[in-house]
Amino acid sequence: MRHGYKVFDADGHVVEPRNLWERFLDKKFQHRVGWKEVPGREAFRPATVDGRYTQSRVTIYGDFMEAVNWTYDNMRSKYGQAVVDHGFPGDAVAEAMPLDGMDFMVIYGPGYDLWSEGIDPELQAAMCRAYNRWGQEMRETSGGRVIASGPVVLNDVRRAVEEIQYAYDHLGIRCFFARPNMFNRRMLGDRYYDPMYELLQDLDCAFATHDFMGHNGSSAGADRFETFTEWHTVCHPHEAQMAMLSMMANGVFERFPRLRVAYMEANCAWLPWWLWRMEEHIELSGDYEKPGLTKSPQQYFQDNCFISVEPDEYLVYHVIEELGDDKIVWESDYPHPDSKYPLAVQSFLDLPKVSDDSKRKILWDNSLDLYRFPEGYLPDEFIEATTYQYDPSSYVPKVPAGTG
Repeated sequence: MRHGYKVFDADGHVVEPRNLWERFLDKKFQHRVGWKEVPGREAFRPATVDGRYTQSRVTIYGDFMEAVNWTYDNMRSKYGQAVVDHGFPGDAVAEAMPLDGMDFMVIYGPGYDLWSEGIDPELQAAMCRAYNRWGQEMRETSGGRVIASGPVVLNDVRRAVEEIQYAYDHLGIRCFFARPNMFNRRMLGDRYYDPMYELLQDLDCAFATHDFMGHNGSSAGADRFETFTEWHTVCHPHEAQMAMLSMMANGVFERFPRLRVAYMEANCAWLPWWLWRMEEHIELSGDYEKPGLTKSPQQYFQDNCFISVEPDEYLVYHVIEELGDDKIVWESDYPHPDSKYPLAVQSFLDLPKVSDDSKRKILWDNSLDLYRFPEGYLPDEFIEATTYQYDPSSYVPKVPAGTG
């Protein structure tokens, strides 16, 4: 809470511990997932799956961490050595959140390891289950303050349905996500994924898309740019735009009218124009190419979709003017290099042209509507940031043996 505003971080992150797969992946798969340090340099989480890096060549051998001041030394300086070296365990994240004013957080990941092009579907399913096991631990060790969104098995929709149901029934996972990129030559609007969307709708669980720049696979900008400045500018918004287009134009929300989908970490100021552009093209050629759509893109968005706003994205006022303030959720992007932590909430509260009522809805109410978590999942205590003292250097790990 900050200045009386309750804060629901709809899109946060952690840097997962390097032994996540060692601890939670079924033993039959563990020899296929590992770590391979890059000789002579510090790379960010250089994981391999079946002997292949899960990040792109540009990410592995570029200087992205140095370019954005996000080396491990930078992270240790900002978040504390014990916190970083133990993989941002739940109790540490929960302890750090009130400094900024965050009361509750949904985290998204992993960004690379299980999304490599051509990954074995059985292995991808096993890695989704392992991540969800770790997510269950995150919720428990954070005292319920941190909830992990569960990744889905894009390689095999039968396994996707099976893993979503298992995570829901046995691990307490109540929201799910996928990268928005093309995967196995399929976009998210492909009817192949209908059984997954049907289950998510029936379970009343939110689904989200979230890109992570730099993975070893299809990504907007990957074939054109080799600097963080260029690639990161385009990948998140362009991938979200294409995922939204694919899902709307191919009738996902027509077939599943109760499905809720959020497009995360892609900015939001482009949204009114993008909906207008889609509408123009559906009016032009949709009767022939996309028959069966009964609503406009703007209507589908209002009925089924949400989008996140970054803490300092001042052009959100334009989205509110055009589309209202009911479908915008707030993200901190903690602890990524472009996060404004520990002043992420204050950065948003300082935005001009956004009313106090809109800020209150975006910081809390709209995320309640998106996620619709069951009773007992939300906090009943709120700590005012302006009175909270936090020293990351004093953190003592309270995590299971072998973590770190």
